[in-house]
Amino acid sequence: MRTTLPRLVVIGAGGHGAEVAGYLQDLSRHGSAGEFVGYLDDDPAPQCRDAPVIGGLSALLDCPPAFFEDLRYLTAMGNNATRRRVVGTLERLYGRRLTAWTLVHPSCCLGPQVEVGAGTCLAPGAIVTCGTRIGRHCIVNVKASVSHDCTVGDFVNLNPSVTVCGNVTIGDGAYIGAGATIIERVSVGAGAIVGAGSVVIRDVPPEVTVVGAPARVIKQHLVSV
Repeated sequence: MRTTLPRLVVIGAGGHGAEVAGYLQDLSRHGSAGEFVGYLDDDPAPQCRDAPVIGGLSALLDCPPAFFEDLRYLTAMGNNATRRRVVGTLERLYGRRLTAWTLVHPSCCLGPQVEVGAGTCLAPGAIVTCGTRIGRHCIVNVKASVSHDCTVGDFVNLNPSVTVCGNVTIGDGAYIGAGATIIERVSVGAGAIVGAGSVVIRDVPPEVTVVGAPARVIKQHLVSV
């Protein structure tokens, strides 16, 4: 699976936004045509200086319909709740005029029968072997690997060098810290946080934080109703 670079706005002009801009350059060097239009960010002092910061999330509202032809967006923020909130805001502001794009870095290794949702970023060195679904607006970060027959929900963040073994289920909004390992045939509940370097050997309930090897629950999250 490889993607063609469209006209693209990156949502978030922080460190991850700079990384995404670099990934777009890599795609261009591999022959993908397209245009990086710039960043949208509500922060009045964004970090990135490699491309124009157009303005806040609503900065495109007055653009004519022709501006949105072949225009796509990709979020660039690691916090899952923030990413979900921003996507909701964009959908309310622009509806179908501005739709999410999926970035697959040229160095990714994707096997057969892999499904990747809209708005997801597969970073350099990511591996997804076969028979796996990666949801919408996920981050599969540098050198993270997902083995066969896994299901990864929407708005999930798999940080650098995460290892997800076969037949694993990861719920919506879960955050898997750098270098963590999830062994085969376990599940990680929605909204759960797995600490960096942890080893998950049994099911993780929703909305908890687990750390250690083997991973154990150290915190129950407060979820607003």
